Amino acid sequence: MEIKNKIDLLDKKANIVNKKLIVYLAISGGTWLYGISPDKDNSVVVLVSIAFLYAVVGVFVNIKKLNELQNKLKGLYDE
Repeated sequence: MEIKNKIDLLDKKANIVNKKLIVYLAISGGTWLYGISPDKDNSVVVLVSIAFLYAVVGVFVNIKKLNELQNKLKGLYDE
């Protein structure tokens, strides 16, 4: 496979990961703000906390994927 094709493939993968990262950041930001507001029922706080933790894990996983894609791109650049 040519280097240009590999770079195009990495670009498409990075775009997908970026879109997922934006969604997870929006979820974590919204749930965090909703969770710290006063006068909430305990069950709502538990559900919001679970959604927040899920989103935080998603953010970290997608940042790790972006780092891996960056390393692959550096490897192609060095060739």
